[in-house]
Amino acid sequence: MSPPRTSAEPKRKRRPAASFASLLRRIALLTIALIAPTLCQAHIGSPAVVYDGMAGPYAVRIIVLPAPVIPGRAEINVRLLQPSTSPVTVTVLPVNWRAGLKGAPPPDDALPVPGEPSLRHAELWLMRPGSYSVHVTVSGSQGSGVAIVPVVAVATQTLAMSHSLGGLLAALGSLLFVGVVALFAIGARDSTREPSVPIAPANRRNAWIAGIASTAVFALIVFGGKRWWDQLDRDYRYNQIYRAAHLDASIEQTSTQRILHLKVPRQDDDSPEKLRLIPDHGKLIHLYLIREPQLDALAHIHPQRVGPRAFDVVVPPLPEGTYRLYADLTNETGFAATLTTTVKVPAAAAESKVEAASPPLKSDPDDSYYLSAISDASAPAHLELRTPSPIRANADLLLTFAVKDSTGHDVHAEPYMGMYGHAAVRRSDGSVFAHIHPTGTISMAAQSFFAAQAGQPMDHAHMHYVSSGPGPTEISFPYLFPQPGHYRIWVQTKVSGQVVTTPVDITVAPSS
Repeated sequence: MSPPRTSAEPKRKRRPAASFASLLRRIALLTIALIAPTLCQAHIGSPAVVYDGMAGPYAVRIIVLPAPVIPGRAEINVRLLQPSTSPVTVTVLPVNWRAGLKGAPPPDDALPVPGEPSLRHAELWLMRPGSYSVHVTVSGSQGSGVAIVPVVAVATQTLAMSHSLGGLLAALGSLLFVGVVALFAIGARDSTREPSVPIAPANRRNAWIAGIASTAVFALIVFGGKRWWDQLDRDYRYNQIYRAAHLDASIEQTSTQRILHLKVPRQDDDSPEKLRLIPDHGKLIHLYLIREPQLDALAHIHPQRVGPRAFDVVVPPLPEGTYRLYADLTNETGFAATLTTTVKVPAAAAESKVEAASPPLKSDPDDSYYLSAISDASAPAHLELRTPSPIRANADLLLTFAVKDSTGHDVHAEPYMGMYGHAAVRRSDGSVFAHIHPTGTISMAAQSFFAAQAGQPMDHAHMHYVSSGPGPTEISFPYLFPQPGHYRIWVQTKVSGQVVTTPVDITVAPSS
């Protein structure tokens, strides 16, 4: 099944295209990608794909900056987190989920970055939209190891032409137009005249006729080309650019519960009969509810499937208000997406006249919620940011949080859904949202899918999963803030068997 194409705009029909027009479209899109600067996108407004883990015996942090157009070039940065006294080579390989390793090109070398001995850099072409895995192979005196990083390749924007380049191309095009018309006029005037014979009136008349006729013909060609390009641009904007889908969401108030009903709408390339998902941390969907504009209430809950595309979940005891929903899910092709919408949560009624049509829905045992007026006082611990300021946009950093009790002493984190920490990052205006873990921003369900496809069983022992003995007293999340501004981060872990949620507000400075 192909990954779904999602769009926040109304559904539009595709325009039929002849094979020649289709070829021209491919050429045009490839041309755009070739002349475009490399930008990036992922999650909602959070472009970089970040992975912290191991490539065999080597600790690495891998950052993938996908291209904004497909075909396009993705930037790969591989940082070796442990110093090595012997030479280390790094290669990178893009693998499309359909083609697999057998259909992949030869790997490219990731070259050292001058002045950064632990950093390697490469650029990879991603030729088709959909889900990819980037295989990063590190080889040295300790042997060889591979890290697999899932990447979603989608077009996310159109790239504007600069005024200077547009003016230059317009001038060259005008010069070419005038030159072609002049060539036809001169040809009509001199093609039947001997070199030594003066120009006769009939020859001049032929030149004028040829010039006017060629001007009209080439003007029509330019006009037709403009119409074709506008149609191509509309098709690209409406059918090629990826946008996070809007979920269908409603809340039913029963006698004892508020039930949130979700329905994932079918997209162009999605399965017609059933939404096919693979679980991430054992859950098909990780759903965040954040009250707007106060940002004072949050729920991290996990809907249960009740139909081919329908999911239900019990709303925790949140206050009434308008909530932004963010639903993280991973398609069985490895395509991870964050779908979003808003819903109005009514006040919880002590008793409702509406009786439930079925037995009460059970909450997932890993569901959690946070209320600023209540949770801070009742929590057995809290988390404190330890990353020094200033925090800058597009900087490779670790968001480190210390786990403290009410007296300020360190306490040990416990596993929550198989990891010691989860965090939701949201810019104040809602333009950025990311669900991150100590392993980074990747979907671990997608990573497991690609590892199985490559025949390389994953070793989770080193990936911040449950370990023997007490848990850490600090939790770190690798992340790149995509733009400056004010952010709120909700950090979650477990202490004394209770989920602890702490909101942390930070201001991200512009890139240095």
